[in-house]
Amino acid sequence: MDIIIYEVQKKLVKRLKKRLEREKRQRLRYSRMYRCEKRKLREARKAVAELDDYVVEWCAWCENQVIMLWNPEKDGLSAFCPHCGGRMMLCDSCQGDCDYSEKTDTCKEM
Repeated sequence: MDIIIYEVQKKLVKRLKKRLEREKRQRLRYSRMYRCEKRKLREARKAVAELDDYVVEWCAWCENQVIMLWNPEKDGLSAFCPHCGGRMMLCDSCQGDCDYSEKTDTCKEM
């Protein structure tokens, strides 16, 4: 009777070892995948942060769409068109209602 119990326990230990090895391999694979996905997320966040500094505006003087690297918080809300040199107001970057006055050439954000 003891021999039967021994053999059953031996098979059970063998199955548990196999399952443990399989789970260990899965855990390693998932940890590698996690690190890879975390790296991709970090790179995507960096790319988005770089895109936040780009401004897309329409130049009223030469009627071209202008895409430029510009941070309105640091550089202000007025820029010059790289095509014609005309002054552009970056009203799309403005927070709130636009109150630009052509007479005084100013707005509340300037």
